[in-house]
Amino acid sequence: MTVNERHRARSSGKWKRFAKPRLVQSVSRLIIFFLLSSPILPMDAVLLRVPVSRVVSSQRPARHSFGRRAHALCSPIPLYPKMMLRVVRMRPLLLVTLVTALMPGGASLAPSTARRQGVNLEMTTHRHPSGRDDGTPLEKFRVDLDDPPHVRWKHIMKANREGARATMFYLFSSLPETVHSEVDVLISNAEARLPAWAREEMLGVADALNVTFGDVVIVNLFFEITPFCTSIVSQSAASGLIYHARNMDFGLAMPQLSASLRDIAIDVEFWNSGKLAFSATTFAGYVGVATGMRAGAFSVTANEREMTGSIPVPNIFKSLINLVNVLMSTDAYPVTWAVRELLEKEDSDFDRVVSLLGARKFATQMYLTVGGVSAGEGVVLTRGRNELLNTWRINADDGEWFLVQTNYDHWIPMPPWDNRKAPAEKAILEVGAEEISPSTIYKRVLSRDPVLNQLTVYSTTMSCSEGTYASRVRDCPKCSPFR
Repeated sequence: MTVNERHRARSSGKWKRFAKPRLVQSVSRLIIFFLLSSPILPMDAVLLRVPVSRVVSSQRPARHSFGRRAHALCSPIPLYPKMMLRVVRMRPLLLVTLVTALMPGGASLAPSTARRQGVNLEMTTHRHPSGRDDGTPLEKFRVDLDDPPHVRWKHIMKANREGARATMFYLFSSLPETVHSEVDVLISNAEARLPAWAREEMLGVADALNVTFGDVVIVNLFFEITPFCTSIVSQSAASGLIYHARNMDFGLAMPQLSASLRDIAIDVEFWNSGKLAFSATTFAGYVGVATGMRAGAFSVTANEREMTGSIPVPNIFKSLINLVNVLMSTDAYPVTWAVRELLEKEDSDFDRVVSLLGARKFATQMYLTVGGVSAGEGVVLTRGRNELLNTWRINADDGEWFLVQTNYDHWIPMPPWDNRKAPAEKAILEVGAEEISPSTIYKRVLSRDPVLNQLTVYSTTMSCSEGTYASRVRDCPKCSPFR
């Protein structure tokens, strides 16, 4: 019996009886963990009166769970809400951040003109530390949707086994044992509510890597709360064609994670009935789609919605609650899973996709940039969890022939510590609507500092009208540090 067969047996038994009574404690522990790991709200083990000397060895035991191999909290330490209140009293800033981040309706729906600031832009060229040049095309793999879901990723995980395991090892290296145990319980309770294709594909990934199903689920949900990106959709004045591009930035305060993800970033062609259905850029073992295109229909990129309100406040608390919500509720759905399901449908087109992405309930807030095949088919959807907050469309007749979306509402000023939007807009204006193309976007926009920064993992350019799709690894140690 494999580790994941044992997991299934466990999930159908007595574990379910304990899941709901321990939910409050689970959320408490998760919040404490993210407070400890947050780069915006730095704290250390002393805050919880845990001696650093009691942190266990980093050597991974025989148990097939990366999260348990280096738990940072010795135990047992009861992380109940009372302890959270003590933490807030010790750090008053936490109270302001927590309250503001959890306020419903924190996002203003009244768009205003974003301020454009002059930024000194510089092209950057360098070599990738692994020996590959920056800009090397990502390795391409094929997933056959006619195969059983459990085996679809087997060959991909075999080729990327070392890199995928190293990435998981790093992600879970600071996860407390108590938190990891609680998340396992929640996942066990929610497993039956996961869509069959995602559950079976993640079980296959877990078996191929010889890790637990729960760890694979956590990694797959990790994207819902952590990535930083720049998405661009533009319309050519010469041809009227729509060009879509993005930089994927990942690993805020975790530079080793960015390096690890570069090793497992891949392009995947999904085939169905002997024909190419769609293309996507992802990470080995990640079954959702944050960057994808169905040729002749639409292209889509997903960006995390990091801050809301007139005063930007980190969404770490909202995101954490949403993560638990997606495990415990059938109403919420991971954005990248919904994107993949739309890419698989033969009847998906630009208008249908925009309508469905605007209406569906999601597990977290997100920006969805969608491109089409005809003039005017470019849009950015600002999504709350349960509603569409704003629709921003290309309108070349009014001079708005491109849209740039990073991780903040486009109608408010960008935070001074992270303004990739203004440099990207300036670079596109320098290119001009007559010369815009996938090539000029990549060379003159996506490769400009700070649009290209130290956390950029890959760049993708696509045109669903021309059927072109290309992704390249990015690594710029001389670029601006993110924030």
